[in-house]
Amino acid sequence: MKKITLLITLCLLAAGAARAAGDAAWDKNRPEFKYFQEQDLYSEDSWQELAPEARNEALEKAEEPALERHDAELADYAAINRKWGLQEADQQVRRLNAEKIKAVYLWVGNKEGHELNHKVYVVKAMLAKASTEGINDADAQALTPYMLPGAIKDMRSMKAAAEMAQKQQAGVKAQGPGSQSTAKLDKFAAGTHGKMNAGKLSNLYTGSKATGDADVMLAGGAPKAGAKLPGSTAPNTTTAKTVKYTAPAALDEAGRTKSTAWTSDAYGYTITANGETKTYRDAAKAKEAIRQLPNGSVSKIILYGHGSPGMQTVGPESYDAADTAALMKGKMAKDGVIQFAGCNTASIGGATLNPAVGLSMITRRLLYFSLPYFGDRSSGTPAAEAKEQWEKGWNADLARDTSAGMKGAIVCGYRTFGLVPGRLPGLTKLMGSQEATTPGYVAGKKACYQDGKEVPVP
Repeated sequence: MKKITLLITLCLLAAGAARAAGDAAWDKNRPEFKYFQEQDLYSEDSWQELAPEARNEALEKAEEPALERHDAELADYAAINRKWGLQEADQQVRRLNAEKIKAVYLWVGNKEGHELNHKVYVVKAMLAKASTEGINDADAQALTPYMLPGAIKDMRSMKAAAEMAQKQQAGVKAQGPGSQSTAKLDKFAAGTHGKMNAGKLSNLYTGSKATGDADVMLAGGAPKAGAKLPGSTAPNTTTAKTVKYTAPAALDEAGRTKSTAWTSDAYGYTITANGETKTYRDAAKAKEAIRQLPNGSVSKIILYGHGSPGMQTVGPESYDAADTAALMKGKMAKDGVIQFAGCNTASIGGATLNPAVGLSMITRRLLYFSLPYFGDRSSGTPAAEAKEQWEKGWNADLARDTSAGMKGAIVCGYRTFGLVPGRLPGLTKLMGSQEATTPGYVAGKKACYQDGKEVPVP
């Protein structure tokens, strides 16, 4: 009996050793081995040369960081694998360089990596094309799987906006070649003649960073001139260049942003709950913090970024009324305030004698109705159809619509473009506000609503 027991024990030990040896074999699908490849620690050949004990030790050390890296890449891919707004598209195509896409291939999968590479390729090409020669129906169709309908509409209007800005700029230059205002307009809004678009024109009011001059490198290499773009019948007529990416500002020892930049990329979430205020720049962390809060505990939240009629962005995230209601469901205290710190996040309201407000309202009508309307008309869209399309949204009221779905909460937005001094060139550097998460002072006309009805600004 003892011999049988000893034999069984030896068999179990042998089986355990065999399993351990099997676990240590090279497996490209396991997170640890993906980690080895990414960190350039081992290849399949060098792994085979290691002794079993060394393999097990290496696997044990790599287990935790590999799983963390794996989870982070999956979460990031889930966030970018959706339709983008126009601002998010610009940010994402700058961020998703060859190294980042390579990580998706490794950690998420070859199919996902290929699809993302194609998405970046198409969106980059169309962004470049939209501001030069404009996009047509075939181009819009190619963008449909990757971008929100409103973003595609905005891209359709970019060429018309650029042409309008050129004409306006030419009129200003006629006043004299030495005009200081003309020089400042060139330097801040466009950089060089003929590169103005709707986004840059809007930047004159928001003080945001002008990004349209950035050169573009198409993922996977640039198509030759005349070649057809993926998913499009239109030939490529743009020239690919290299993206100039500006790294985020460094932090000092106290964790505060140290900015040397002349322009700003400020955005973030500021949440006040249970008498305590916290700020977040990362959307995932902000959402998780909100989820952890007790119901009815949030007295104020500021969503800081850029706005347009019916929409607010916070960095790469975008919020309409339904998105905001879903984010804050059950969390707002009675009379708690949701502040959209973005341009045009309320309707323009009634008549006004304030010339600054009037100018902002005229500009809003120009950007969100006139330019896209005439862009559609020049493409052959009937007048009635174009008017119906653009009249729907140019004066949308995000604050009012959000309040209708957030019973008891007060929701505020800006009727005008909002000027944030901390975003202005020069002041960004002086104030160190390159990556600020709260807006500070905003020059703009605010409107607030509760249960769909306008109320005094709290």
